[in-house]
Amino acid sequence: MNLLYQRTETDNEIVVVFRPYSMYVLLFVLLLLMAVTFVPSLEAYAYIANVLMPIAALVVIVRIVFMHKVNSEVRQAMRDDKVTISGGKLSASKPLTFVIAKK
Repeated sequence: MNLLYQRTETDNEIVVVFRPYSMYVLLFVLLLLMAVTFVPSLEAYAYIANVLMPIAALVVIVRIVFMHKVNSEVRQAMRDDKVTISGGKLSASKPLTFVIAKK
């Protein structure tokens, strides 16, 4: 899925780049959820929590379902000690990147 990750395969390696945008959405939704729940001056907007909770759950489920195959591939490469990891999960300039050697 192009919004969650990018997978590029060459003769020698597989490069998987996890894009941070779904994590940004999840963190933003959780921040809003916490704000309307715990900030007394936002108590009038507490009904928004009923919308934000399913949105957060949907983002988590989408990430699990659509990234299952690539996560399994990366996990197997880690077991076989064929992976190089760089970047960060929340970095847009240097996203989390896995380089899996084929040989």
